[in-house]
Amino acid sequence: MGFLITILIIALSPGTKKALGDSVIATITVGASPQALVFNPSNNNIYVANRDSRTVSVIDSTNNAVVKNITVGSFPESIIFNQFNNSTYVANVISNTISIINSSTNMITDEVDVGMDPVALEFNPSNSNIYVANRGSGSVSVIDGTNNSLIDVVNVGTSPIALKFNPLNSNIYVANHDSATVSVIDTTDNQVVSDVVVNNEPTALEFNPSNSDIYVANRGSRTVSVIDGNSSTLLGNVAVGTEPVALLYNPSNNNVYAANVVSNSISILDSRNNTISETVSIKGIPLALEFNPSNDVVYVAGTLTGTEGLVSVVG
Repeated sequence: MGFLITILIIALSPGTKKALGDSVIATITVGASPQALVFNPSNNNIYVANRDSRTVSVIDSTNNAVVKNITVGSFPESIIFNQFNNSTYVANVISNTISIINSSTNMITDEVDVGMDPVALEFNPSNSNIYVANRGSGSVSVIDGTNNSLIDVVNVGTSPIALKFNPLNSNIYVANHDSATVSVIDTTDNQVVSDVVVNNEPTALEFNPSNSDIYVANRGSRTVSVIDGNSSTLLGNVAVGTEPVALLYNPSNNNVYAANVVSNSISILDSRNNTISETVSIKGIPLALEFNPSNDVVYVAGTLTGTEGLVSVVG
C-alpha cells in the first residue's frame, strides 16, 4: 500500500509576498511521493504524478477534491498537458514509457516506448510535438502529438534531466545534469544548434516571457544561471538556496521561483534585474512547482520525511 501525501493549498493575491502558512484553504490527500504537477485549463484540474504509487491524482480545483487516481507506469516523475489533443502525458522512469491520459475521460488511451529513464517532458505548440528527456540514454525522444508516434531521437549531453520550450524561436532547451551544459535544439529539424556551459548539475529550466530569458537551476552549485533566450549566451549566475531543483515563472508578478530542497526555501528572482527579491522559508522539502491561473495560486509540492508531505503556495 502506498503512503499518502497531504497537500496544503494557500491562496495569495496576485503580486502578494507573504510567509507561507497564512491562509490554508484545503487539505488534499494524493499518492506517495508526488513529483510533478500540471494544470489542465480544459477542465481546471490539477494532475499530480505520484512516483511511489504509480498513479496520477486528479484534483478538481473548483472544490480541491481528488476526483480520480489513474494507474500509470513505474515511477511517474514528469507530467505535461497537450492543449491540441486535450491529453496529459506522463513520463514513467522505470517503465521507459510515456502514458497518455485523455483529459475528458481521465483514462489511459496510449503508451509510447522511449529511451532509458525518461525524466522530463515538454510540449512544443509550434509543431504539436512532445519532447522527452531520456536521462539514461543521453537523448531526447520526439513524439508526434497528433498521432502519438515516435518520430525522432536527438542525442544531447550526459544525463539530460529537464526541458523547456522557448516560444520566441521555437527552440527546446535541455539541461544536461552531468555535462553542466544546456543543449539548444532547433525544432524545425530537431538538430542541436548550441551547447551553453552553466554551473554544476543543471536540474531544472524555466522560460521568462517578460524578459525572454531562460533560467537554469544548478543543484550542485546553489545557483540559477540566466541564458539570453535570443542569443543563447550566458548572462550570469544568481546565488540561491542549497540544491535548487525546480523553477516556476509566475505570470501574476513576472518573477521566477526556485525551490531549494536542502534550504527548505523558495528563492524569488525579480525579472527586472535577475536578483533575489525575497527568500521564503517553508516547512518540508519542496520538489515541484505549478501556477494555477484559475485561482492565482502557486502550488509547491513536497514531502516532510519522504513518506508524507505537503504542498504550500507562495505568491
